[in-house]
Amino acid sequence: MTDMAKILALEPHGADAFVGESPAYEWGRIYGGLVIAQSLCAAMRTVDTEGHHVHSLHAYFILGGDPNEPVRYEVDRLRNGRSFTTRRVVARQSGGAILNLSCSFQRDEDGPDVSTSAMPTDIKPPEESEKIDWGIGVDARLEHQSTSPARHRVWAKFTADIGETPDEHFAALAYLSDTNPMDAVVSAHPAQALVGNGPGDADWDDVYMAASLDHAVWFHRAVRADEWLLFDLAPHQIKGTRGLATGDVFSAQGELVATVAQQGLIRLRPSDD
Repeated sequence: MTDMAKILALEPHGADAFVGESPAYEWGRIYGGLVIAQSLCAAMRTVDTEGHHVHSLHAYFILGGDPNEPVRYEVDRLRNGRSFTTRRVVARQSGGAILNLSCSFQRDEDGPDVSTSAMPTDIKPPEESEKIDWGIGVDARLEHQSTSPARHRVWAKFTADIGETPDEHFAALAYLSDTNPMDAVVSAHPAQALVGNGPGDADWDDVYMAASLDHAVWFHRAVRADEWLLFDLAPHQIKGTRGLATGDVFSAQGELVATVAQQGLIRLRPSDD
């Protein structure tokens, strides 16, 4: 199986359990968005009620995953209701649980469609934004970053093969949703002035030791994750070694498709001086 094909692929492994593999990411750990997306896929495999689609997920990162070892996803069917279905998924490797995810599914219902979040009007299109050498299965373009006000905006789309069902695109959006929250957090960090591309500037990884702690996505409407999406995130608080960022995800047509929140650990690496 190719690295791209592994992203959303799961194999049954007993009752309500599935196994997934990870591509070989250059940073040596499993990308958090992969474990979130595969956990969501595992939960989706156990939802039998027609018309129930994910509307939210909440995840806690417990340990960094080893990409050389498969991940086992154990699903707990917490509730099967007429309107809502609830699942809990624990992702495990030999060293123990690496992620705990809860997600909820709702039956499609008619109702109002009101959004008070608007896509920024001053954005550059993806073709004019800086391409980021980000990772497997993602084409990402840095559209905007600033420290005053602190803001981080990225265009991203899923580049692996994907089907046509809403669930597959929701899972791909979950994969993309871990693309830039930590960059948004550090845009407000006092040490961010040290990071840059000029002479004497430090690399991101030379300044920070960072890790995601918990992650949430609210899915507002059906989405095409293989088309450009704008992730518009801003930090809210850095206290001690924890930082929180939230933001909106828009389609290229300006529709609000999801809202993302992430809290992360952010520590300064010791100076060599």
